[in-house]
Amino acid sequence: MSDLTQALTVSTPEQARLLLDPALLTPLGHLLRGEVSAAELARACGLSVQQAHHRLTRLRAAGLVVVTQEQARAGRPVKRYRAAAQAFRVPFALTDHATLADLVAGLHRDLLARQHERVGRMLAAQPGRTLNIHLNDRGQVTLDFAGFEDVMDSAISAHRLAYLSPADAQELETRLQALFDWLDERAQPRADGLVPRLLGVFLTPGDA
Repeated sequence: MSDLTQALTVSTPEQARLLLDPALLTPLGHLLRGEVSAAELARACGLSVQQAHHRLTRLRAAGLVVVTQEQARAGRPVKRYRAAAQAFRVPFALTDHATLADLVAGLHRDLLARQHERVGRMLAAQPGRTLNIHLNDRGQVTLDFAGFEDVMDSAISAHRLAYLSPADAQELETRLQALFDWLDERAQPRADGLVPRLLGVFLTPGDA
């Protein structure tokens, strides 16, 4: 078994491809946090057990996931799995992307598409309502969701261009990291009564 105290630098294009596959990121997150059975992974990720087994088979074949134990039961024993290391490093040369910009765009594309599709479906189902698009006092395009609260529960879409001092930029980064730390502490496995939320935040040097 791989040393779980170490980060693993992958060495093949197939390993890199699997680690950067958006469909595998959520299962990998659970496997990095601890041991799970295929059934537990399926429940946590909203997959069928067959789909979870398929993902585990691909990851095991690439050496990214290991079986940690087998629990005896009538019939086939229950296997428990976890990631082969506590973290993975992917050399850029092993990826399928020509540039780093292509890689980042690929990682974000599916998430943004799902967000836009979800919001679009909710708004399209309300043909009698008016969605206002305007410029705020800073010249930024803003969608006004006022009046859609009953169908847009906890929905925010905002982008900002801000000119900050180095100290304020560092403070903003620290606050955003604290927000994600809080979210990681509060987030729970998929279960009845819990509502999924897509959250995306980017902070990077640059102009619009």
